Amino acid sequence: MSLTAFLLILASVFLHAGWNLISKKSVPSLAFYSLSCGTAALLWLGPFLFAEFQPGAMPRNFWILVFFSVLFEILYVGGLAYAYQKSDISLVYPMARALPLLMTALVSCVLGLGSRQPGSVAILGMGVVFLGCILMPLQKFRDFKWQVYFNPVIFLVILAAIGTTGYTVLDSCAMQEIFRVYQKKNLLLSMSYLFFIEAGISLGTLLLVCCNKTERREFGRLLKNRSLSPILTGICSSAAYVLILLAMNFVSNVSYIQAFRQLSLPLGVLAGILILKESHSIPKLLGTLIILAGLIIVALFP
Repeated sequence: MSLTAFLLILASVFLHAGWNLISKKSVPSLAFYSLSCGTAALLWLGPFLFAEFQPGAMPRNFWILVFFSVLFEILYVGGLAYAYQKSDISLVYPMARALPLLMTALVSCVLGLGSRQPGSVAILGMGVVFLGCILMPLQKFRDFKWQVYFNPVIFLVILAAIGTTGYTVLDSCAMQEIFRVYQKKNLLLSMSYLFFIEAGISLGTLLLVCCNKTERREFGRLLKNRSLSPILTGICSSAAYVLILLAMNFVSNVSYIQAFRQLSLPLGVLAGILILKESHSIPKLLGTLIILAGLIIVALFP
């Protein structure tokens, strides 16, 4: 991996952990993420206008994929928002990042997606990730009981993970449709696709906000106070993704990018502990390290 790629990925890692920290510190809501995704959509609008992407040239199947991807994205931001309201970033962030790995692999195997199935080492890495997730909610090792995992926070994290799994699979299929139509892959085409996704999330969450009194009040508060947190979140999340796309041009193996991206996981945990003064039990810290190890194994030995 070149130094350029490493620096791009490192910057992306800090931005990804950063926007989650901003979200958690701001006590996020659907209103918060509606404004955040609206900001991201405005950022992607420029590349879309300059790209050769033609909405009318895309088949019906593509727009069906976009529609359902947006639904899963809304499920993700909703689960993440309410999980952050109820629990620590040092618990929610690692699990919300790790569980989709297991779910996406399962869905891909069941539906026969992808050109190859995970190898034995990758499956071992997934088992390591699962072990880490089991440890994360524990305050003490002797607290290991099934009741620990039946609570609203774990349910919300699972919803966020299902959302991530859904949009990951659908986005992959949608990008293949773009490649089939234009017979090439480039940054502007990817950004054009993200414009529709972010705009869809913003409008979809705004619709839900209009149907909920508490969310409407929060939306009004954010606008009245001219809160910068949703805007910063949208900018950081967008920038983090662009840097990853750019880094792909400077590596010989994309798995290296996937491996180094996992550095955001311990950063998110440390940010919660050091900045937000969250609890840091031994099982939580050990679980974080185990998840990190499992993710790196899967990334390097797919």
